Amino acid sequence: MENILVNVSNLNLIYQSINSETIALEDISFQIKNQEFISIIGPSGCGKTTILSLIAGLIKPTSGYIKVMNKIPNPKDDLCGYMFQRDNLLPWRTIEKNIYFGLEIKKQKSKEKKEYAISLANKYGLKDFLKKHPSELSGGMRQRVALIRTLALKPELLLLDEPFSALDYQTKLELCDHVFNIIKSENKTAILVTHDIYEAISMSDKIIVLSARPGKIKAIHETGFKKELTPFERRKTDKAKKLFDVIWQEIQNEKNDEIQ
Repeated sequence: MENILVNVSNLNLIYQSINSETIALEDISFQIKNQEFISIIGPSGCGKTTILSLIAGLIKPTSGYIKVMNKIPNPKDDLCGYMFQRDNLLPWRTIEKNIYFGLEIKKQKSKEKKEYAISLANKYGLKDFLKKHPSELSGGMRQRVALIRTLALKPELLLLDEPFSALDYQTKLELCDHVFNIIKSENKTAILVTHDIYEAISMSDKIIVLSARPGKIKAIHETGFKKELTPFERRKTDKAKKLFDVIWQEIQNEKNDEIQ
């Protein structure tokens, strides 16, 4: 158990209003090992992003529990780093100052952490762009800046909420490789929410498939790729094609059940 970073057990979430209640998630249980990369996929509205919010401690479950490093999630603990669909870089700040922004918000802008942040930027191809502004960078480069900004806080767990969805297909393929390399090189644990089945397959050690709302775990798939393969190389394998067909059918079955 000492290798388990995230433990989600019998998780339920019900949204209540004056006149009704809506079951969003039902009996969700899974574990994530240290340095494991997990993807969550399923039909629209099934609660994928809601699970990230629960793990980050931004909302509380109705019942069940979540523990990250044996602690109940609390946004103040800095155990989780959140990367969103859009980079949310401040256009009037240089790339360097954007990278420092999270440290400033958390009041952690020490000399040591600033040096760490810049070392990450230099290590992952941003050295020549630190004095530029976001408008001077491509979408893929901007998302790389957003990831470095998140890593600067030294989170134990990265929560990635469709970070490639706003990019064109070619840029997405390139950035998947870059982000995967950075996360693995920095020995981070990550959870990716995505609608893209091949994206989930190519980046993950494990894929959790959710049912239509209320979100339940329909299946969990181990990808089993060799560690040295990049996401792009994984996409081209027969294993990826077979797994795509299985997950595609699982999701289509959920959509068909919703219509009936």
